[in-house]
Amino acid sequence: MFKNILGYRFNYLNAFIPVIIGLFAGVFGVAFLKAIHLFSEIFLVEFAGYHPPSPVGEGGSLYYHFVMEHPYLIPVSTMIGGLLVGIMVYLFSPESAGVGTDAAIKAFHEKKELGLKTAFWKLVTSAITIGSGQVSGKEGPIALIGAGIGSFVGKLFSLSERERNIALAVGLGAGIGGVFKAPFAGAIISSEVFYKKDFETETLIPAFIASFIAFIIVASVFGFSPLFFIHLPPFTGFSMYDAVGYVFLGLVTSMIARLMIFSLDTVREMFERLEVHPIFKPAIGGFFVGIIGMTVPIAIGTGYGWLQLIMMDNLTHFPPWKIVISVFLVIAAFSFTLGSGGSGGVFGPSLVIGGLTGASVFFFLHDILHFPESSTLNLTAFTVVGMVATFAAAAKAPLSTIILVAEITGGYQLLVPATIAVAISHFLSGEKSIFKSQVDTKLDSPVHQDEFKYMLLNRYRVKDVMERNVITINPDATILYASKFMQENSISALPVVDKEGHLIGMITSTDVIKACNMDLEKTKVKDLMNPDPICITQELTLFETMSIFIENNVGVAPVVNNKEEKLLIGIISDYDIGKVLTGKV
Repeated sequence: MFKNILGYRFNYLNAFIPVIIGLFAGVFGVAFLKAIHLFSEIFLVEFAGYHPPSPVGEGGSLYYHFVMEHPYLIPVSTMIGGLLVGIMVYLFSPESAGVGTDAAIKAFHEKKELGLKTAFWKLVTSAITIGSGQVSGKEGPIALIGAGIGSFVGKLFSLSERERNIALAVGLGAGIGGVFKAPFAGAIISSEVFYKKDFETETLIPAFIASFIAFIIVASVFGFSPLFFIHLPPFTGFSMYDAVGYVFLGLVTSMIARLMIFSLDTVREMFERLEVHPIFKPAIGGFFVGIIGMTVPIAIGTGYGWLQLIMMDNLTHFPPWKIVISVFLVIAAFSFTLGSGGSGGVFGPSLVIGGLTGASVFFFLHDILHFPESSTLNLTAFTVVGMVATFAAAAKAPLSTIILVAEITGGYQLLVPATIAVAISHFLSGEKSIFKSQVDTKLDSPVHQDEFKYMLLNRYRVKDVMERNVITINPDATILYASKFMQENSISALPVVDKEGHLIGMITSTDVIKACNMDLEKTKVKDLMNPDPICITQELTLFETMSIFIENNVGVAPVVNNKEEKLLIGIISDYDIGKVLTGKV
């Protein structure tokens, strides 16, 4: 629509594009959070009589009184929410089902266009999923919403395919940065989340701009305080007990992350095999989530408010034994929500499961092993670090997660223990990611295949791959002999050389076929050969050689010492170049 205005070329590096993406992401972020609050009021408060706690950063209070007037209606609420989502996903937006971040990652790698339609339906279906009480996260929906916005803006300003893909990634990071009030982590996750072992560095600068714009808009409505309020004692040092404790926390969270991935995959496969119309599958999953939620209310909605109370050591409604049990019940509820086709994300459940895990580890170390409490070894610190260590292991995103711990809590003194736990958890979590569309490195992504092919072909020269033992033929040989010789050696082209080894021509199987009506025993090779064949020198790169092949419509060429002397030193074909691209060289 807008290609350029007065000579101004729009692209992803112009500040204007990230600002537009950030504005859209911020507005959609506010709408998404408001929609969650609205549906939560309808389903949980008005219908079931349950007032869930909220974190301080979303208007919650530290003095919470637990009330659930009609617990038997919680499974009904989650089932109705699942049914509504199933209908919307089936009729209007199939891509809204499941984990939103994974859908955005898949769209990035496959260079698919998203748009505002995707963003709108993901917003509605996820708000209903979370608002009705199912265990899902805000990260997945806002990631796909942001990706849809980025893709839409890229198309609106006629960006190239590569630039539109970067805009998609920028939108993903801006959405997360705004909703979680974590602009730095949002920008970094836009670079980190697509790969298990690599980064999309081109997104960083525009993503920082877009994330801060989205953060300002969301925070202007919901306040600039961090998502969670925490109170930590003044830092007094880091003891051996602290180090051992966080190493142990990293070990435990890595196993919990593996369990999360296994549980989600198992439930997803179970529902894929279930012979029920797709519309009803999220309702069935929602019903089981509601049953779990009747037992442990932290398995209702996001659960962030309960984490806030645990961080503040308010265990009135949540004794230690219940926290330990809740780790596994929330994993089950999260798996039923997303595995059945419900709409949402894994970031929120990962934080809740990780926070419960961190608290459980603290109780084990402090109450059973009698580790002394300190400024970094306490319930609040272990809950916070457990949150991020679990997500880092499950999502293979350690760097953005370490930054996130400071932004969502304001707890900068936890950076060192978080780094220890995240590093251990990440390295022990295995190769599997909770995001199935992640690839290992850029080399594995279709987005960068052409770039890497170009780099690879420019790295190698003809002399590195050419065949040096060349089969040649004399110009005075008969066509009959040449034909049989090619057949016996399974070759389609023969360089023709004189007695000194200088190239004087080239004969191919096509030339031989043209001689079918001639006297094959009398016709000589020199009569049919191409006396001026395309020649290659050994210092040319494979990219230059491939370009020559394409321009001249040939698949094989002799290699000579130089174009003047034409002393034959080898031969190269497109097959030899192909071996480089497939890793056989």
